[in-house]
Amino acid sequence: VAEVSVYTGVSHHRQGVGTALLQQLIRASEGDGIWSLQAQIISDNTASISLHRKCGFREIGYRERYGQVRNVWRDVVLLERRSSVAGGPGLPTRECG
Repeated sequence: VAEVSVYTGVSHHRQGVGTALLQQLIRASEGDGIWSLQAQIISDNTASISLHRKCGFREIGYRERYGQVRNVWRDVVLLERRSSVAGGPGLPTRECG
């Protein structure tokens, strides 16, 4: 099991960079036998949540007032992707696309 995080600078938003990075991360993790990837994303970061869902992550939980950003408490969405390749049969997944 591994926790993942993907960040792209503003100048690279909406260019497919995040998808490419997350696809490569998934391939590398499966090559290393990691069967589950987890992500914690601030709930109002809809672009990142959407990216992860597109790459087969599903929402598994929600934490209220989990951390502060610029002195404002933020909620966090917990997402998970289980591999159908590494570690045996996992949850149904789909390719990033």
